[in-house]
Amino acid sequence: MTNQIPPEFLTGVAKERGVSDAELETVMMALDGNSTAAIATILGISNIAVRKRLGEVYRKFSIYGRGPGKLAELRHQLFYQYQAQETEAPAPTKTKGKAKAEPAATSSKKTEPAAPEPSNEVVSTGTHRPDWGESPDVSQFYGRTEELKILEELIIDESSRLVTLLGMTGIGKTVLSVQIAKQLESEFEFVVWRSLCATPKLEDLLGNLLQTLSTQKKPDIPDDLSGRILKLLDFLKKNRCLIILDDIDALLKGDELAGNYRPGFENYRDFIKRIAQTNHQSCFVLVTTEEPAEIALLHGEKVQTLQPMDSHEIAREIFADKGVPPTDKEWLELVKRYGDNLLAYKVVAMTIKEFFNGNTATFLKATELFIEDTLTHLLEQHFGRLSPSEEEILYWLAIERSPVTLTRLRENMLLPVSLSDMLKTLDSLDRRALIEKQETASDIFFTVQPLMMKFVTTKLVENACEEIKQLVKTQKLSSLRILIQHNLGAGATSGKKGKAAATQKPQMVQLIKNQLQFFVMRSGGYDELITQLESIAGKLEDKTQRDVGYASANLRNLLALMAS
Repeated sequence: MTNQIPPEFLTGVAKERGVSDAELETVMMALDGNSTAAIATILGISNIAVRKRLGEVYRKFSIYGRGPGKLAELRHQLFYQYQAQETEAPAPTKTKGKAKAEPAATSSKKTEPAAPEPSNEVVSTGTHRPDWGESPDVSQFYGRTEELKILEELIIDESSRLVTLLGMTGIGKTVLSVQIAKQLESEFEFVVWRSLCATPKLEDLLGNLLQTLSTQKKPDIPDDLSGRILKLLDFLKKNRCLIILDDIDALLKGDELAGNYRPGFENYRDFIKRIAQTNHQSCFVLVTTEEPAEIALLHGEKVQTLQPMDSHEIAREIFADKGVPPTDKEWLELVKRYGDNLLAYKVVAMTIKEFFNGNTATFLKATELFIEDTLTHLLEQHFGRLSPSEEEILYWLAIERSPVTLTRLRENMLLPVSLSDMLKTLDSLDRRALIEKQETASDIFFTVQPLMMKFVTTKLVENACEEIKQLVKTQKLSSLRILIQHNLGAGATSGKKGKAAATQKPQMVQLIKNQLQFFVMRSGGYDELITQLESIAGKLEDKTQRDVGYASANLRNLLALMAS
């Protein structure tokens, strides 16, 4: 580009269009053939920042549409203007339009810049064949403008072979996957959307895809897995296909760190690797609540992960549709409680309308830890997949409530945890999209997604109360796990252990006290419960933390609140 058009000409035209210095620097590198990833590395910025700068340049040059054609169109515009300037005759009777038109026709045949690489082009037969399977209806689709733009650029502009949509259940990943597929349908010869919630064997999935993609009524589908993979890869090379696979997490194990496949589904790991590493002109989009372990190792220019966030604009649209208009103050509280979970906002908006007469303030006062049964079931599924180490960290983050550092988390642990093991567990929670990381100049802080924070808090309180009831019944410490392993006063004691915690009045212990009080309200045994717990706490006074963990401090904390 730069050896065809002088940089000073490009700079002048860009300034006339209001292009900033940063945007100009970025677009000059793109016109010189640098990829988005390469530009990001050279400039020390993110891929998203590069795409945003290029998008602004296209907008300022009135270039719209999708795909690599936008950069090609910019080349044409610039070359057209440069040639027109160089060849424009000085005669006053010659119009500017005519002066431009003649050189453009000539230059387009002789000196037009090279076309984009074939891998970015659509090898079209003139027909488009979508197969939406059991995809949901997206006729009412709100917002997600930024995510749609990023996905379009990843899939079309950068020709990614594999894109993962990652996030908790309820944030709108599935609907987003259908919307982007419909938006890009004209760019592909074949669009296929499939859910893996029924956990199909890989052989069966490949057979279904080959049957769907074939133009023959009775296609020749190999019997063996290797043959089916090779045939699909060959098809992806010759044809432009967009294939969306939803519910990838259904194939993954629970009760251990994230990303490992269930027995019988391990061959998906090698299949995904081959899709990512083989050169073809198609794109797979994986939609999941849990990122498969191999994807982290595959990340690069052709393999990307997007985690949809900041869906508050969409949530406001949902509330508006239900006729529930929260005030700004009420909205801040809703965001604090439910974060980016769109399913939660749908349930809450309907609940406020039907049971609180549209009064958000009344709902907020009456339902501090409200999680509707549908959400509880989904969150229970998430929680039930966790390894013991992940569950412990989520409990600690719920106790802390505010973001904490890695050092603070390790200090809280009753038993020493190696830094390596702690990092593996945090990485696993991150690949499940259950934690948030907040970076400062000096440290990184961790916390839990708001809705999961509410669920984990409720779970911790219920389990702790059950342990206490069993303790009173059996008089044996063996019934305790949470009260021994977790300092329920940690959030109020700045990480101090042992008896120091007994002087605090932390929120978690208050919630446990309230729950216990509710349990014994009908039986009238509250005073008796206090007496029994005082007796047990007295027996633990002389025990060391090695013997009873945090149990003694937690009971003293609880008794102090129950007696107040």
